[in-house]
Amino acid sequence: MNVFEPMSLKKMKIANRVGVAPMCTYMCLRKDGVAQDFHLAHYTTFAMGQPGLIIQEATSVNESGYISDYCLGIHQPRQREALKRVVDSVHAYPVKFGIQLNHAGAKSNKSGCRKISASSLIEGVEEASLADIQKVISDFESAAKWARQLGYDFVEVHSAHGYLLNQFLSPLTNHRTDAYGQDKGLLLQQVVEAVLKEFDGPVFVRLSGEEYADDGRHIEDTLETVKRLDRLGVSLINMSSGGVSPVAMNVFPMYQVNLATQAKSVTALPLATAGLITQREQIADIIDSGKADVVLLGRLLTRDPFFLMKWRFDLGLISKENTPNYLFRSLSAMK
Repeated sequence: MNVFEPMSLKKMKIANRVGVAPMCTYMCLRKDGVAQDFHLAHYTTFAMGQPGLIIQEATSVNESGYISDYCLGIHQPRQREALKRVVDSVHAYPVKFGIQLNHAGAKSNKSGCRKISASSLIEGVEEASLADIQKVISDFESAAKWARQLGYDFVEVHSAHGYLLNQFLSPLTNHRTDAYGQDKGLLLQQVVEAVLKEFDGPVFVRLSGEEYADDGRHIEDTLETVKRLDRLGVSLINMSSGGVSPVAMNVFPMYQVNLATQAKSVTALPLATAGLITQREQIADIIDSGKADVVLLGRLLTRDPFFLMKWRFDLGLISKENTPNYLFRSLSAMK
C-alpha cells in the first residue's frame, strides 16, 4: 500500500505518507511563547504513534507575530531552550519533526501587540512600512537559522489562513501601490528565499488554495503561486483553504483534496492535503490515486495518536520485533 511506502523530500526521508497537521494548542499559559511540559508530552505522544512527519503548530518569528497570548515563539533564547527539549524528545522515535514559522499580522490577538498588515484597512492595524517588511523577512530568516540549530528536520512557511503573508497575497487586504502591491507575491518570495538560504533541509509552504470570497484569491491565483514556489526550490506545498475574509465555508469530508489535486497539474512538487479526513479508506484513496502525496491528520490523531500503528498492525506490517512490548501487547489485544 502506497500509504506506508517511504518518501524522500530533498535529503529527508519519511517512513510513510501520513503526517500530523500543524494545530494551534494555545497552551503557553504564561503568555511568554515558551513551550511547557504540555508541548513536550503532546508532540512526543504523536511521535510514539510513528507518523511520517509532524508539523509543529504556528510559531511566531517575532514579538508581533503571535496569533494569541498563548502561542509559541522562537525569537527569544528561553523559547529556543524549551523547543530544544521538544525536538530531542520527538527524535527518540523514527519521525521527522518540523516547525511552522508564522507572523499573524492583522490577525494577531496578542495583548499589547503592534498590528501590521499589507494595508491599513482595519482600525488598530498599521500598513507595514518598508522597514517593517524588511524586519519580517529578517525575522523569518533568523527563525529558520534557529530551527536548523535546534535540530528540526524541516520548516514550513505559513502563508495561509489570513495571516500576514496571506494578507500580502490577497487582493482583499493588499491595496498597496508600491512593489509589494504591484506584485502581491513578492513578500512571500523574499521570505522563502531568506528561509532557503538559512535552512539546509526541506522547506514547505502552506497556502490557501481558495479564500471563498468573490473578490479574494481563487485556485487559479494559487496555481501561479505554486509555480513560483517550485522555481524557488521549496520541497512541498501544504495546500489548505480559507483566507482573510470570514466567509462561511462549505466543509465536508476531504473538502480540500481537490485543491491539492489541481495544484499537481502545474508542478511536480509533492502536495499535502488535510481537512475532515477520518477514514483509512479515504487516506488510501488519496495516496493510491495520486490526488495528493501526503495526508495530514489533525483531530483524528489527537483523539487516537496510535491510529497509524493500529492500521499497520492490521496489515501485518508490525511485528513484535519492531514494536515496543507494551504497544505490541495493546495492539494484539485490540486484534
